[in-house]
Amino acid sequence: MSESARPRPTLSPRLLRWEDRTAWPMFALSLAFFGAWIWSLGDDTLSATHQNVLLAVVGVAWLIFIADFLVRLAICGSRREFLRTRWIEAVSLVVVYLRPFVILAYLWRLPWFRTSRSRQRLRLIILVSLFTLLFVVTASALVWIAERHDPHANILTFGDAVWWGFETVATVGYGDFVPVTPLGRTIAVGLMMGGLVVLGVTSATVVSALTDQMHRVGERLAHERAGASGEEASPDVAPDAPVSS
Repeated sequence: MSESARPRPTLSPRLLRWEDRTAWPMFALSLAFFGAWIWSLGDDTLSATHQNVLLAVVGVAWLIFIADFLVRLAICGSRREFLRTRWIEAVSLVVVYLRPFVILAYLWRLPWFRTSRSRQRLRLIILVSLFTLLFVVTASALVWIAERHDPHANILTFGDAVWWGFETVATVGYGDFVPVTPLGRTIAVGLMMGGLVVLGVTSATVVSALTDQMHRVGERLAHERAGASGEEASPDVAPDAPVSS
């Protein structure tokens, strides 16, 4: 049998049941991790106690992410297929700045969105919008880290970096904040190029969802009108038979 004709290994039902049951808790934990991480980066007025609490939340969440990944790897049935389809989760356990994007994977697994087509469309819109937010915030955080120690930089706080990031991705370009370091400018170019794609995909997704909704409403109205016309054309009493001559 040739390599291309070999059947692809499948993941075990135990893994799929585990991911369904843990989708909501892991989604909530990912949001808490992202919120604590961003808060600890962006608020310079935090006391040492509050900073330690946020770091503890991040650390505990990180350990749970690792434990969950190892459990799923142990019951997956095919490690090669598991790593092929969930590689971003494996990489994000090492590269912390990729971890926020795993929120999208947990959102995709939520069983609530599978029950109807309208919920699936809603899931797609939320995914694209959330990806845009995560993309801008993560790129802004990287620019802030690259810029904050440069004596000529004017992006000195995380809030300034996020403001600059949304300015850039929205193609507004006020010019009040600009990166000056080579690394910061490299990340900025990536944000500019990615922003064009993200805005295009977001607009196309929203327009597609609205068009589909209008099409379904139009079909329903046409069906209701056809039913009403049929009732008017069918009298309650049948007409008398014609009299033969």
